[in-house]
Amino acid sequence: MSNDDIKKVRDRLNEVSPSFCLAKWLQVTIHLQTGDTHSCHHPKTHKIPLKEIETDPSALHNTKYKMNRRQEMLDGKRPVECDYCWNVEDSGTEALSDRTFKSSEDWASPNFDKVVNHPAQQPINPSYVEVSFGNECNFRCAYCAPHISSAIMTEYNKFGPYSMTEYFSPENLKKQGIYPYSKDEHNPYVEAFWKWWPDLRKDLTTFRITGGEPLLNPNTFQFLEHIKNHPMPELSFAINSNLGIPQKTYERFLSEINYIVSNKLIKNFQFFTSVDTFGKNAEFVRFGLNYDQYMKNVKKFLDTIPSIQLIFMCTYNAFSVINFDKFIKEVKDLKIKYRDSNNTPRVILDIPYLRDPSFFSCYILTPEFIPYIERDIKFLRDNLYQDDGSPIFYEFEVQKLERIRDWILSLPENQHRLGNRKIFAQFVIEHCQRKEIKFEDYCPEYVDFFNYCKSL
Repeated sequence: MSNDDIKKVRDRLNEVSPSFCLAKWLQVTIHLQTGDTHSCHHPKTHKIPLKEIETDPSALHNTKYKMNRRQEMLDGKRPVECDYCWNVEDSGTEALSDRTFKSSEDWASPNFDKVVNHPAQQPINPSYVEVSFGNECNFRCAYCAPHISSAIMTEYNKFGPYSMTEYFSPENLKKQGIYPYSKDEHNPYVEAFWKWWPDLRKDLTTFRITGGEPLLNPNTFQFLEHIKNHPMPELSFAINSNLGIPQKTYERFLSEINYIVSNKLIKNFQFFTSVDTFGKNAEFVRFGLNYDQYMKNVKKFLDTIPSIQLIFMCTYNAFSVINFDKFIKEVKDLKIKYRDSNNTPRVILDIPYLRDPSFFSCYILTPEFIPYIERDIKFLRDNLYQDDGSPIFYEFEVQKLERIRDWILSLPENQHRLGNRKIFAQFVIEHCQRKEIKFEDYCPEYVDFFNYCKSL
């Protein structure tokens, strides 16, 4: 969609209301392990009342709270929870926010009239659904939390919370209402999802399973089995995975997906997998990862499932920087080797930066780290095309890393930054104690920076 077309969508939205956004009706992320939901990923999640799903399982999406926000939008009021977009729009008369971009997506714009003519206080089926069935996970990633990873929950129950992250202590999770159901408990939210599913699937065009680690949750395979028996040829489907699951489970997944894709039981499939940098640095951040086996599993997917895209989700953080060049060189090789029928890469690189916890963000790094980022930007730019003109890296992939560099350079050297460096050192010490590892074995390149942070 061109920029002019996107502006036309914005104008059409504003004709309904200057705060109208299709995502509040048609997009939802549901965390079934905690019973939380939000429509659009920018607002904070809110609790799904059990009483509401007892009478209507679609309340996993259509909570009374959310329907009130829809009414505000129709009335021209700005929901407070949508401040991410209001800040963008208030920055300039032509500034386009995600309110416009999301409403321009294929899952949204064709349903414009349907939403406008639908009463705000009546339930509606979303066309875009992301769902987490549980927090089952075998990794203990440094920036993750116990309500998202069962392995971290086990660690917290053994050692207690990190001294600098008590916000995620089991006691605080209970106070916030986001303490997760365990895999052995009856979960009324999962039950409500499957009750809703026969009706939900009628309007669904995009479905993504997140986690935890989705391939460790039986509901993921239940869904794959459902698709085999009840094809959805108009569905765009995606799964996230850390690719650290047992090989037997991985083989089962590949077999199921290969059958579904080969028989065209869905419209298309995308596979998202998470790694943040190269080698031992990556293993330190995403504890439980075996980097070499991870890359073998990546290649196995690309070899087994023809034509399908694999997207690397690299949550760029303080430990991503120094050895990121080695990782993107491997990505380049994969992009050249694995291509579709149009000779375009089947491998995509996504580089969002880590925001929370802030003490683990690349924001804490000192100026001597910037040349590493410049090195990697240059490598990406030097490898946009092969000699025959076919693409390797894409402009949007380069721009994501450039924006991270520009963001770091724009930040002032202040007490908040210094304070986060001190917390970073404290976190590293506790992280190593809990995992019974030596920092220098995993991140020798960062020892000087760690010692500097420890001295503050």
